[in-house]
Amino acid sequence: MSTTYHASQTELNRSPTMSDTSFLSRRFGGLRLSHHGSGGESSEDTVGPLGLTLLHEPSEPLIDFIFVHGLGGGSRKTWSKTENAAHFWPKQWLPTEPRFRHVRIHSFGYNSQWIEMKASILTIHDFGQALLGEIQNSPSMNQRNDGNPIVLVGHSMGGLVIKKVLLLAKQDPNYHQIAARIHSMFFLATPHRGADSARYLSNVIKISVSHGRKPYIDNLIPNSEAIQIINDEFRHVYHGTQLWSFFETDKTSLGLIVKKDSAVLGLPGERVSLLNADHCNVCKFENPSDSNYCTVRNAFVFAIGSITKTWLSASMDNQRAEMKLLSTYMGLLESPEGDFASIVDQQTEGSCCWLTNTPSFLAWQQDLRDSPNYFWLRGEPATGKSTVAGHVTKYLEGCNSDCSYFFFKHGNTCKSTVAALLCSLAWQMASNNTEIRRKLLEMCGDGVSLDKGDEGSIWRAIFMRRIFHTDLRQTHYWVVDALDECTNISALFPLLAKIDKQFPLRIFITSRPSLAIERSILKEKIPITTESMALGESLADMKLFLQTRAPYLPVENETDRQELIARILGKSNGNFLWTSLVVRELEEAYSEQRVHEILGSVPHKLNDLYSRILNSLSAIPQNAELAKAMLRWVVCAARPLAVEELREALKLDTGQTLLQLEKSAGAICGNLVHVNLQSRVQLTHHTVKEFFLGDDHDSEWKMLRPREHSRLAEICLTYLCSNEMKTPWHRRHSLSLRSTKRSAFADYATSHFSEHIVRSSLAEDKLMIALDSFLQTNSLTWIEVVATRQDLTLLTRTAKNLKTYLDRRNKYRPPLGVEVQRITAWANDLIHLVAQFGKILMEKPSSIYFLIPSVCPQDSMIFRSSNKNARSLQVNGLSQKEWDDRLCCIIFPEVRPLTLACRDDEFAIGFSDGIIRIYHEATFQEQRNLSLGEPVRRLAFASSNPYLASAGRRKISVWNTLTGTHLWDVDISDQPLALEFSEDETTLMAATKANILGFWNVANGVQSNLSDISNIEEEDSSEYHYWGPPTHAAFSAGLNILGVTSCWRPISFWELEDKEYIGQFHKSRPVFPGPSVVAFIFNPKPEINLAAAAYFNGDVIVFDPQTNQVSATADTDASVLAASPDGTVLATGSGDGVIRLYDFETLSQLYQINTQQQDIRAIAFNSNSLRFFDIRGNLCNVWEPSVLVRRIDSGHDSSVDFSERDRDGPQLCTARTFDEDLAISAMVAPHGGNVIFCGREDGSVATYSSETGLPVQELFRHVKNVAVTSLEWNEREDLLASVDEGFRCIVRKVLKTLSGALDIGQPILDRTSLIVISQVLLSTNGKRCLISTPKADELWDLDDALLIYEHVPSVSRSSWRWISHPLDCSRLFLVTDGRAKVFDWANLAELSKPEGIDLGLRATPDFPVTYFAPAAQDQNVCICCSGSKATGLTSSLSSWSAESLSSESSHAEPVASYDDLVKDIKGIIGMFKSNLIFLNDDGWICSLNTQNMGRGRVYTRHFYVPLQWHSMTPAWRIPMLVTKKGSIALAVGNEIAVFHNGLDFEEQVALEGSPAPVKASMRSVLGQGGSSST
Repeated sequence: MSTTYHASQTELNRSPTMSDTSFLSRRFGGLRLSHHGSGGESSEDTVGPLGLTLLHEPSEPLIDFIFVHGLGGGSRKTWSKTENAAHFWPKQWLPTEPRFRHVRIHSFGYNSQWIEMKASILTIHDFGQALLGEIQNSPSMNQRNDGNPIVLVGHSMGGLVIKKVLLLAKQDPNYHQIAARIHSMFFLATPHRGADSARYLSNVIKISVSHGRKPYIDNLIPNSEAIQIINDEFRHVYHGTQLWSFFETDKTSLGLIVKKDSAVLGLPGERVSLLNADHCNVCKFENPSDSNYCTVRNAFVFAIGSITKTWLSASMDNQRAEMKLLSTYMGLLESPEGDFASIVDQQTEGSCCWLTNTPSFLAWQQDLRDSPNYFWLRGEPATGKSTVAGHVTKYLEGCNSDCSYFFFKHGNTCKSTVAALLCSLAWQMASNNTEIRRKLLEMCGDGVSLDKGDEGSIWRAIFMRRIFHTDLRQTHYWVVDALDECTNISALFPLLAKIDKQFPLRIFITSRPSLAIERSILKEKIPITTESMALGESLADMKLFLQTRAPYLPVENETDRQELIARILGKSNGNFLWTSLVVRELEEAYSEQRVHEILGSVPHKLNDLYSRILNSLSAIPQNAELAKAMLRWVVCAARPLAVEELREALKLDTGQTLLQLEKSAGAICGNLVHVNLQSRVQLTHHTVKEFFLGDDHDSEWKMLRPREHSRLAEICLTYLCSNEMKTPWHRRHSLSLRSTKRSAFADYATSHFSEHIVRSSLAEDKLMIALDSFLQTNSLTWIEVVATRQDLTLLTRTAKNLKTYLDRRNKYRPPLGVEVQRITAWANDLIHLVAQFGKILMEKPSSIYFLIPSVCPQDSMIFRSSNKNARSLQVNGLSQKEWDDRLCCIIFPEVRPLTLACRDDEFAIGFSDGIIRIYHEATFQEQRNLSLGEPVRRLAFASSNPYLASAGRRKISVWNTLTGTHLWDVDISDQPLALEFSEDETTLMAATKANILGFWNVANGVQSNLSDISNIEEEDSSEYHYWGPPTHAAFSAGLNILGVTSCWRPISFWELEDKEYIGQFHKSRPVFPGPSVVAFIFNPKPEINLAAAAYFNGDVIVFDPQTNQVSATADTDASVLAASPDGTVLATGSGDGVIRLYDFETLSQLYQINTQQQDIRAIAFNSNSLRFFDIRGNLCNVWEPSVLVRRIDSGHDSSVDFSERDRDGPQLCTARTFDEDLAISAMVAPHGGNVIFCGREDGSVATYSSETGLPVQELFRHVKNVAVTSLEWNEREDLLASVDEGFRCIVRKVLKTLSGALDIGQPILDRTSLIVISQVLLSTNGKRCLISTPKADELWDLDDALLIYEHVPSVSRSSWRWISHPLDCSRLFLVTDGRAKVFDWANLAELSKPEGIDLGLRATPDFPVTYFAPAAQDQNVCICCSGSKATGLTSSLSSWSAESLSSESSHAEPVASYDDLVKDIKGIIGMFKSNLIFLNDDGWICSLNTQNMGRGRVYTRHFYVPLQWHSMTPAWRIPMLVTKKGSIALAVGNEIAVFHNGLDFEEQVALEGSPAPVKASMRSVLGQGGSSST
């Protein structure tokens, strides 16, 4: 049975409200509808195109609507009342409907023009097949893997066509996916059983001589075969598809074209409704208020709702999860919707429309030609600017426009900076746009570090590189409210000025009248529409507000009510806040006299009004104290507190537990505070805060910032020292993360305690004592809580705040006492903790208890605070006591690094062999390498686009670093001295030694300009061709100038745009010869307008390049200069290896690094200015000194007086070094005993204790300073084989004396090869020694030291590896070129077939076999072939049964393969029991159970090794091993780090990278007993 769908039965099918249709009506009227065509369109345009046409595509399409016309119609004509484009409702009206925000709309046209004279062979089947094919082939409809749900809408014969689409899709397997996507079908006057008019029309055509036959008309004849087949098949396949049928009720001159019984299918579940129109007009409507349109639209909305609840629920859940991930990544503590909802809730219906109806606003909104992209609304304080901003946002969203918004809040650290604005806007844009969301998720997944406090890096990384390279389908709007409350306004407009004018973005700004904003706009030449809020407009909106509150005013009749409203308006002077406060007082009045008293006594000025309110609160002392406490929290809190947070804070502060605080907060504080929709307690207006903290009054209510912040800090520390924050016993040694129920105040206290400390009073010591107590007791729990939020910037910010607090305190009080020392140490620890352990801490927050402290320096507070017992991770052998500011040292054994460049999450190094290696900035892993073909002298990154430019002596090349694509290169006549991209990154600039300034188009490498940059005569500024070439040059793209200097010459400046000489800078006076410049740079911040030059005599001078005014001078022997991207720090490098950091403007020395390595060639900072790199010799150092972190001010709050800091002298740091001659180059551990044999770079072989890691004794030496490259041990005969770089192999017997010392006998075998020895292998019985080189394999008898056999490969081999047969000690395996071969240990006779055993391995020179060893208790063999991320070759890790590798085999299949795991393996350590132990790229020691390799897809993570300890050696050369007892030994320079108990910590991880659903524990999966230190 069919069910009839009536308008009254659902709220969806109602007449549209004002909010629903106001925009439609305005837009409809704006298009000047007429029943007459405009005369400008062809008949084809008004009929509509054939095929599938996209009418509207939202930013995030989730549903597809397709409109199909009927007989004689068109893809536009059928759906338009007139030829006016505004009547084309599927394109013009539906996209603006609120529920159509994610609906993509298409129309389908086909030739059904029966009036055409030529014949047609087409049928309904053909039309349906054509539409089905168009859907299948449409790129836009098949972007998602599963595709969007489809809604088909057919008018008349179009309904039969869409039925045929479903039938064909169900019948053909190629289209089953499309059939599954068809959710709903709408039939508008569809002749399901035919139409009598079709019979008449068919007959007319038949008897017409001029008209050819039209089979599709015959299909419409009642009871035609085509209709019967469609109906019969359709009733069997439509199940699961919603059906909607609409029938016509008005007759034409021919009567009803399609009668109701034909228009209704009569199928179960079908919804039926009538339309008050004839056949032609059931799909044409007058305007958006047309009742027929509302009926159809509401049915569409019902279907959309059904799809959203069912089909899209999983998709929406996934999107919510993605946005939650991004909110964590971008540091958003709360949803932006909260502020918007609160403002909209306060808006009076109908207010603010004066703005959205103004021509200037409509021109801005509708993107009319010549309309600026920016709109600035100015208004005085408390006049309702935020309400207007909320209205504009609501208005734009009501138009289904993509809109992002931000409401600045002064004093709220989360809502007062440009960085916070950009993060919020980017997050909202990702929410609105699938492509932007995908890009940001990739950014997050790739581990791109985002400095959430640096607007510059956010702008470059998110907007310039990603968002602005997204093809937006419609204009996006930003609404920015209260810009004057931003603490760093000046940083915003230079960024906005860089937006491409063609990018579809329009920005609406509100603020008080601000000269600073006006100057910034003029300076950046930003075209903007400016409007000011007039008093009349404010009064009109205020009157609407008063009318809504009128029923609550204490008056007897309407006349008195209107008189009272008029009096209030007359006194208000357009001030909304004043009006609302007065109305609240009036609403509590109960007599006419009280009303007159209020109106007569209420001051006109806000501050006077506030004082009056506070005086009334003082009348009740007990309530006044509570109000003071509450106001202290609301005024001085770092962010608005939720009701529950404030309740708990007040309980700690006053001892009182307030009931129903959400209702009583306003009354307690005289309505100066209110609770918003998100249950957060806020001030009624920001002027209230200005009143309390200002100097305009002097009463008991006046707040002194230091005093109030001291109290708030004290309360926060009271909570942090409480039992709630103590470390639970179950967390001491468990990897599991159990939730602990904590107070609602916990989040605020953990996040913001240091922000109150840094602003607190310096007069008392109790705050210092409380802070020290917290750090000594519950600090590790606090760190864990912070890490669970996946944002460690809080730790860095806390460290900065603590150091600033101590610096301020030390200026007035001596820095004595153990508390000061401990707090200073903790501040230092927090900075290094984030730098060295940030990634592991976020992955596993509970590691702060048991993994991280053990690998921290022994003198650090974190190490001292950890709970140590016999089961803890223990690290022995290292002498490091303090933090090392050098995070990493990358050594390049065979090449010299020449140049260096950094950008955001990557840095590039150019080498003497012409190779450019690009590394990840956080993990220091090589990501890609490029080849210039000659030594790389210059590198330059584009700041926003993924471009890297490089230059040698004769060539410039440009690459896309994302793809590794070489874009272009160009030959040059001489070596560039400077290379840089222009500010808009469309041009590459180079200044060469030949006095040439060149410009090239970045897109194609076409040279756009070439100019001479001659020297200038000092006396008359005439052109002077100096005989010597220029020695140094530097660009300032921001200042648009180039600086060039030659030997003994001043620095000359050239304007880049006109290539004109503009001046010189002389160190002293214009004489020749002058002092030679050895290094020269510009400050990267053009607004700072400074440059620095280093001279041969050791001076460094900072000066203004435009005025030549010297800013500062320092005496330092600098040969290299570099500036931090934020422009605050100048780094100098000297020839003796000393790096000094200075304040750029004053040259006050901040820091000094003393190292043994000399010859510093280049220094470069990373994008957030917290880390820098230097290259010297054959290595690259990575530094992150804590002084750089502390230089960044604690937010932009003027309440912190940074001038109070105690100005200490520079920090001095001596880089931790070691004797490179004693560096350990090879290791092997006997299965028994407590020693590890180590080969060293100086050619010695020594023993180290496997317990303590300390050296025990030196055993013997090879040739002095010829490094030992490998060691091999034979357990049965106690034989030690050693190989050195001189191609010498020595085998000795090791004996243990009675005293316990080891004694080394004379060499059993001493063999020197002519070429490098690749491997040495001792037989299990100790009788044979195999020495393998690239050319041959020699088998030696150790009893007689005789060569038994020399095996020469028949073909050259690229990579190979030998091992003893795990099941037969008389045999051994060789793996080479993807095959295994079996040999006899006795005589090296080949036992396997000539072609060997095919393993399917790829083994090439770039794909070496790096590991080949027995596994799974000797039942299997494991082979690892190492690929390269830089070259793109894929690594492989597989295991074979040892039995399958018999001499008779020709092919063996692996038992298991772990190619998806091996790509992340940095080095394989060895086998422990049945587990393969390895170090991954992230620094985790992991294991893989080789007995279960084919059963589970998990591996186990155990503990973390700091990157510093394993980054100095290439991955394939890291000496490391696992002892028989399960301890891990790792060579760190000339020391050994021995990790005990580490394998007892376990966390199983799925190979996809997400934690497997297996409980982490300390119970060893490695066998009974686990690892031990005994």
